[in-house]
Amino acid sequence: MALIGGKKFANIEIQDYVIRYAEMKNNKKSAVVTHCDEYYIPKGVVENGHVVDEELFVKTLKYCVRKWKLRGKKIRFIVPDSSVIIRTIDVPADTADEELTGYIYFELGHSVHLPFENPIVDAISLGVIEDKKQALVVASSEEVVDSYYDFFKGERALPVVADVSALCQYRLFHHYGITNENDIYMLAQFDVKSASISVFEQHKPIFMQEVTIPYVPDTWKVAALSQGGILSKEQFNRDNVLSAISDIYTEMERILRFYQYTLRSGEKQVTKILLTGDHPFMDEIFEGMQMRLETPVQTLAPDKIQVAQDMEVDTKYYNVLGLALKEGV
Repeated sequence: MALIGGKKFANIEIQDYVIRYAEMKNNKKSAVVTHCDEYYIPKGVVENGHVVDEELFVKTLKYCVRKWKLRGKKIRFIVPDSSVIIRTIDVPADTADEELTGYIYFELGHSVHLPFENPIVDAISLGVIEDKKQALVVASSEEVVDSYYDFFKGERALPVVADVSALCQYRLFHHYGITNENDIYMLAQFDVKSASISVFEQHKPIFMQEVTIPYVPDTWKVAALSQGGILSKEQFNRDNVLSAISDIYTEMERILRFYQYTLRSGEKQVTKILLTGDHPFMDEIFEGMQMRLETPVQTLAPDKIQVAQDMEVDTKYYNVLGLALKEGV
């Protein structure tokens, strides 16, 4: 989703509990991370991707813009997963590729149903199968995209590109040679509040679902994060977390079967799982997935990522690093 043109970018992710930022120097030979940082925001400021406390959000964003020197810079930002839908839709076989997006807009509320009143839609052809053309549809909430655009503009930053976290993550894995056209990948992104599960076939996303992690009350041991605080394992009840995560494995098993038997009629199946995210229990999640699921699980080690001197990166920055690798607008 391009808004206006530009060459150099700061890359921003806003989740319900944190704002993350990265910059990267790209050339044909290498990509080097030059800046990355994060700032945690209190509970209740952003809920399910929507800003609900504008006064405190603006105060927080103003601090980040000043700290990271974003004023006057071109900004790429990630649309919250709760405001994104990725799915494949059958369209008439004679629909021209360049007319797919227009066809989807025309059919909204009729043969095509999306959970947003005014969606922003991109569509590309996946080819013709049994006299029907399959279209890959990526849709997001215009209300949410426009609100973040306005917040950045209000702080005199220049929002130019909105992207989707699953595409950012896959782009990062692909850049470091972990993906290929032959394997079919499930991308599992575990954040603190939810897991985003998507399936990629020949480097294209064909399915995405966000699943809320079903924590029981009092899973977080301490009060909500103070502004600018940090997040660690000590703030969680370990047993409650691992029990809730087990429910996500069940949902992943269901999606694996859905892809194999419903979407691909038993002819194809996911061959590898790519695990990523910012959850404090990522090591335990990796071990749990290896024990529970038969499909091999892969991760991207942070030491593979080239950084400027005296810098370190962690998996929690992978969304904005994948966004930094985006070419063009």
